[in-house]
Amino acid sequence: MDNKNNDESKVVTQENGNTTQSTPQTDSKPQVVEASDTKEVAQTPIDNKQQANETLPSAVKEETNTTLKEKKGHPIFLVLLMILLFAFVYFLPDITEYVTNYMNERTGANELKSGRMTCTYENVTDNINYNYEITFNYVRNRLRNSTMVTTNRLADTATDTSILTERENACEALQAVLQENNIGMTASCSVSAAVQVTTQTINYEELDMDFITSNIAEFEGFYPEYELNESVTVIEQELENNGYTCQRNEYNDASE
Repeated sequence: MDNKNNDESKVVTQENGNTTQSTPQTDSKPQVVEASDTKEVAQTPIDNKQQANETLPSAVKEETNTTLKEKKGHPIFLVLLMILLFAFVYFLPDITEYVTNYMNERTGANELKSGRMTCTYENVTDNINYNYEITFNYVRNRLRNSTMVTTNRLADTATDTSILTERENACEALQAVLQENNIGMTASCSVSAAVQVTTQTINYEELDMDFITSNIAEFEGFYPEYELNESVTVIEQELENNGYTCQRNEYNDASE
């Protein structure tokens, strides 16, 4: 049996016929480490928030702190925003007139237009129908005078005419004041069985607003809403926003 093992350990090469002695390899087994040989490592719980904070770059930390400061400033920003919105709404008519005038100056639209604009509005109720017709005369888009005709007409089914009497009395009271005081305003009145008409004319170049303000009770319902040189374009926009229908009859005028 020993000879057989020796024969198997020999390797013959075909090229030169020499034999070489090789040493048989022994099986190698993995070494087993006893559990008693390992050292126990004490593990302590890690605070996730602390670890995350420590691992954040300094730039990120600064950005986070800045964001927190910005959030604290939000209430002040909201208060300022509300103040700005209130101011915008309060000054909206002035802003509208300014923008309109600016656009007219840039484009030349309506700047040299003079003429007459008539605006009408009707309010129908169960007892009476109100019809308003205002005529504005202007030069180069600037208001000079106006005439307002208010027609109060009883409805077909109405039987109470007291409202017409009230309107006529108010008109006559205003007419008496204006006849005694030349303030740039006149009034005329007429009444019939079913219709009462009040006509109010204002010359804004002669209008005495100080007198009107001092006697405001006499002008209840007849207080002037416009002033000299007011933009007719702005007046037109305001009236149309309130339901009036306006129509112009105008021409180019290069002179005042």
